[in-house]
Amino acid sequence: MDNKKRVERARVLGSCILLVFALLSGRLWYLQIVQGQKYAALADGNRIRWVRTLAPRGRIFDRNGVSLATNRASFTVSLLPGSLDGEMGEQVLTRLSELLGLTREEMQDAIRKGISYPYEPIRVMQDVPAETVVVMEEQRYQLPGVIVEMEEVREYPHGSLASHIVGYMAPISPSLLSAWSELGYYSSDYVGMTGLERLYEHILRGEDGGNQVEVSALNRPVQVLDVVPPVPGSDLVLTLDKDLQELAERILIEQLEEVRAAGKFTDTYCGVVIVLDPKTGGILAMASIPGYDPNRLSDAGQRGAYYSELSRDKHRPLFNRAVQGLYSPGSAFKPIVSIAALEEGKTTVGEVFYADDVCPFGLKRCWTLRNSPPLPVHGNVTVRSALAESCNDYFWEMSLRLGVDSLADYARKAGFGSPTGLDMYPSEEAGLVPDPEWKRQRFSRQPRSEQLWYPVETMDMAIGQGFLLVTPLQMAAFYMGLANRGTIYVPYLVERIQRPTGEVVEETVPKVARVLEASPQTWKAVIGGLVDVVKTGTGASAFRGFPYPVEIAGKTGSVQLGPGQGDAHSWFCGFAPADDPEIVVVAFAEHGGGGATTSSPIVRRIMEEYFRKQFEPAGEATQDLEPIE
Repeated sequence: MDNKKRVERARVLGSCILLVFALLSGRLWYLQIVQGQKYAALADGNRIRWVRTLAPRGRIFDRNGVSLATNRASFTVSLLPGSLDGEMGEQVLTRLSELLGLTREEMQDAIRKGISYPYEPIRVMQDVPAETVVVMEEQRYQLPGVIVEMEEVREYPHGSLASHIVGYMAPISPSLLSAWSELGYYSSDYVGMTGLERLYEHILRGEDGGNQVEVSALNRPVQVLDVVPPVPGSDLVLTLDKDLQELAERILIEQLEEVRAAGKFTDTYCGVVIVLDPKTGGILAMASIPGYDPNRLSDAGQRGAYYSELSRDKHRPLFNRAVQGLYSPGSAFKPIVSIAALEEGKTTVGEVFYADDVCPFGLKRCWTLRNSPPLPVHGNVTVRSALAESCNDYFWEMSLRLGVDSLADYARKAGFGSPTGLDMYPSEEAGLVPDPEWKRQRFSRQPRSEQLWYPVETMDMAIGQGFLLVTPLQMAAFYMGLANRGTIYVPYLVERIQRPTGEVVEETVPKVARVLEASPQTWKAVIGGLVDVVKTGTGASAFRGFPYPVEIAGKTGSVQLGPGQGDAHSWFCGFAPADDPEIVVVAFAEHGGGGATTSSPIVRRIMEEYFRKQFEPAGEATQDLEPIE
């Protein structure tokens, strides 16, 4: 009996052993055969790293091949993710923090921002000094998992020049990373933040490559298994002329300083100069002052403090006044009123109007009577002489003859109230052409009397005051239309996109935005009035003694502000030669006073330099634009 029990127990035990063996064998078969590839890949993942190689970013050049944004070689320090574990990881972080001059908190923050994918090295710092890299190489045995690579970083050779146009680069924001993650962006990437750097980010960026690197158990690189070369980004060649841009910025700054020093307009620190080619719409210069240094905003060590400094500056250096600033145009708006009155038959070229310089309702007086001491009234004027002398009384009369609806219609035909079409980031403002319906909606919560449109508001609009708002770029586009006798092109900055080899990918073709229709007689009278502004009118003092045989047309403008809002804004908009224009120049100075005082001298100096090169040619300019083979 006992023998039978022992045999039965042995049989059960044997069966259990066989079952366990079968289960273990089955599991081993499953792991080795069924899941073998998966775990082999995981094993490889633990010893193989993909080290990304950033694509060289496309460069930005002016029209003559002068570099405005380029790249320079630098050292980047990265960490392999596995090197952060355990006591050794703590020692590596401590030593690396000391070498890079980072606090422990800054190091942890860099790691947090740098983590993208499980096996992607964490980019800790770019543009590491060479002397630091030498020390790191000497102490490499203390820094397992630390990788030092050569990468290119963005550089702006001319500092703040054209900063609002070119823009700057900074680490990608979480919102952008979320939007662009499918495009291959990582949390450690730098991207364009403003200007053309942002607008053409995906063209400038190129396609990243990388190295497949085998690492040891201590996360030290052993060998490179595979190399995928990056594809460089495409270059931008602009319509901008670097020398003209430099001239515009320098003259604007100097003129504002000179006016402040004279003690009359002591709060004029900000302004705009735009120079464009009226035959194409290409922008030759677009200065917005004050600007900023994109190198400092792109530098990790300076960015935070410098951005805070710029943000606190009451003059708003980050603000692109050329396309985002909204201002009343003052008397520089009067040419469109002249065109409207002539084309609608509300006056004729030969009609003489007696201007006593007091508005029909006695509520306003022309600038002649507001002068100290008062000047003689304008007296008998025609449309041409009213433009030359900037006679407010004449344009008040024309506004009442036209009515607000007709006046607003012509303003819109000239391009006011809508963007010009320039590709820029941030995008341009549309401005405002007011009318009775706009006012009713705008003041809908106010008493009925505040919602009504009054004749005096039409009169304000006719002299470029009141609710009317424009950007400096809109004024440049309008004066391009005057220069061309009606044709207004879409302004543009990028002449062409090309590969680093020089192969053209895309070239801009000038595009007509609108045509302001008017008779030859109307154009003759209006252009004649603008020529007289410079010869004998409100702009004559600034252009007296112009050294070259070029006839210039233009218009001054002064924008009166409300009580406590400071001195008037200053405008001058012009083009030359008047009969076959080559350039349009617009100058605007916040709180610069009269157009003849501040803005006219700016335009005169720019035009003088522009035509000096034609009449006194110098040697050929050098360029930086060279194909990369």
